[in-house]
Amino acid sequence: MIFYFSGTGNSYQAASILRGKEEPLFDMADCLWRGETDFALAEGEALGIVCPVYYGGLPSVVREFVRRLTLDRTPDYCYAVLTCGGKPYGAAAMLENDLRARGIGLNAAFPVVMPDNYVLMFQIPEEKEQDRILSEAEARLRRIKVYAAYRRSMGLPIPARDTLATRAMYPAYEYGRRTKKFYSDDQCVSCGICVSRCPARAMVMENGRPKWVADRCIHCMACVRCGAVQYGKSTVGKKRYTNPILKVKQQKHHHH
Repeated sequence: MIFYFSGTGNSYQAASILRGKEEPLFDMADCLWRGETDFALAEGEALGIVCPVYYGGLPSVVREFVRRLTLDRTPDYCYAVLTCGGKPYGAAAMLENDLRARGIGLNAAFPVVMPDNYVLMFQIPEEKEQDRILSEAEARLRRIKVYAAYRRSMGLPIPARDTLATRAMYPAYEYGRRTKKFYSDDQCVSCGICVSRCPARAMVMENGRPKWVADRCIHCMACVRCGAVQYGKSTVGKKRYTNPILKVKQQKHHHH
């Protein structure tokens, strides 16, 4: 069983690669909205958690989901895959603590570098660079799938400086995540896709334009994938990122 959270598709792609043939895949944000946080594990079934690293820690929705997660048995093996633009910092320790509070041990955590999508702070890599990063990520994910199948335990060595970095960065996310700087510019064609994409359900369409109705969100950048959505001045004129798996998903969606 794999639980994932994804804003621009990286962690969704990772979860899709890691998934076994009949293995169920659950979107943590969807589960929370539906109030589905009780799950039954088959005997010997592994539990996988796949999510991005935000500010050296976990997305708010992942922490919320883990806090409510109830399993009918303790998994024999639980592993995490943390997608990040650079380093996972102290995110694995944060997840380990959150899981421990639910009586679940974390046996292994694997960071996977994927293209940076946090357009508020970073430049999105060029297409060729994206392709290189994604093909390396895919090779790594295929290896991780084998490790998980063989129930490989991996210590979670986190250098002290990474723990300190998380401690320094994460409060800005925890207490930030404001929505008031989000707006749609004149390129907006009133398609409403950004609203339907928002895993925080923080937006509605009003008079043909997206309106942010929650004062805080996950800051997952799902809405910013659309070039017409901006965050103050920090996104204007900047390239946007969408993982290819979502581009394919969108095309299929449009053909139906």
